[in-house]
Amino acid sequence: MNHNCNQLTAEETTDLLSLTKQLIRIPSSLNDGDEIYKYTEDYLKDKELPVIRQTIKNPYITYHDFENLYVKLGDGNGPKIMLNGHLDTVGVDRPERWEYPPFEAVEKDGRIYGRGAADMKGGMAAAIIALLAFSRRKPDFHGEVFLSCVFGEEAPFSLGADTLLREYSFDDYDLIIVTEPSPILSINDYCFTHDKIHKTTFPVSVVGAEGRVVLEIEFFGKAAHASHPSRGINALHDASILISELARFDIFTNIKRGRGHYVVLNIEGGDPTFTVPEYCRVLINRQIMLGEDVASIIREIKKIVRALRLKSKVQVYKRHSPDPCLEYKPYVNTDDPFIDRFFETVKTYDSVYNDKDQNHSRYSSDCRFTTRSVGDFNLFGTRTKAPTLVFGPGGGNIHAPDEYVNKDEVIETANYLLSYLMSVYS
Repeated sequence: MNHNCNQLTAEETTDLLSLTKQLIRIPSSLNDGDEIYKYTEDYLKDKELPVIRQTIKNPYITYHDFENLYVKLGDGNGPKIMLNGHLDTVGVDRPERWEYPPFEAVEKDGRIYGRGAADMKGGMAAAIIALLAFSRRKPDFHGEVFLSCVFGEEAPFSLGADTLLREYSFDDYDLIIVTEPSPILSINDYCFTHDKIHKTTFPVSVVGAEGRVVLEIEFFGKAAHASHPSRGINALHDASILISELARFDIFTNIKRGRGHYVVLNIEGGDPTFTVPEYCRVLINRQIMLGEDVASIIREIKKIVRALRLKSKVQVYKRHSPDPCLEYKPYVNTDDPFIDRFFETVKTYDSVYNDKDQNHSRYSSDCRFTTRSVGDFNLFGTRTKAPTLVFGPGGGNIHAPDEYVNKDEVIETANYLLSYLMSVYS
């Protein structure tokens, strides 16, 4: 095989950076409309790729006529790979806090700044250009490559990915690659390769993720005049006791792989008058580890409540979700031949093009990380039989002012993906 086929040309690299910046320049939060998808559709059509629009459907929630886009190449008689990403972002509440305007795609010191630069327009552009480059090199091949650009990862319930999974089965796919910013997602997370938590440096592959559940905990106390607090039962006091306990509570699990942290998201209750508050409601996020489920977590909280001997009556509920399929559940794929081949491709590519010392500790190309984050990859990892890998460019400040993606890592992500596709369909 001609090794040069595994790298983007100079023109393709220029197109990649141009596309990354143009995607950043288009606001694409839930409130910004679907311009980003119309632009991407036109871009794919201009490149003569058979792009299909898919209306997001859900029996419980509707977004404002947003759509997914996908491209399917190949004859289907061979290995099947999906490249996935989302083009929606979180919003920009206070643009004055940004040093670099959120929609100008400023490039400086090897970084490209802007809302969604790392999460995940850089990764999405890399997937698109890698597919384009592959299609030029392999216009006819045995197998299938499916590119999906979904909407709604940054909105409740990942309805874009859900719609894709409701209408298409990927159970016969050999690998799903989600180009989220894997170096960011794996920070301070567990590495199966080295059986510990350690520093990550691009290229980073994430082979598993925790899940999450949001719980509502209600406290029912007893009202009384605040000058005689002993005559009442203060629901806020009892809530604070439980919150303090959950903040330091450690579940019985393999501590090397983390723990199912509790995080308080919201507190409601109290009484503005001179009255002992009789009601409080607390919203809590709990990460879910493999081997856990919602029922076991609710039992865990109830056990803690009993041990604390709170005076308030306490009730614990799982927060309503429109469908169990929309919940983020944990998964892991540590051993799979197509994942193994991806790691081999990264190492082979590095040895040919990057001249990296594979024994050097600053490279993470051998590491199989998990992530505490949740996203569309949870749905792919738990609702299909296909192994799911998260691999994309790093950066910083995601969901914060001056978000950025590392320019060279966008380029290298596309090169790794292209090299992998060329390897699979050689």
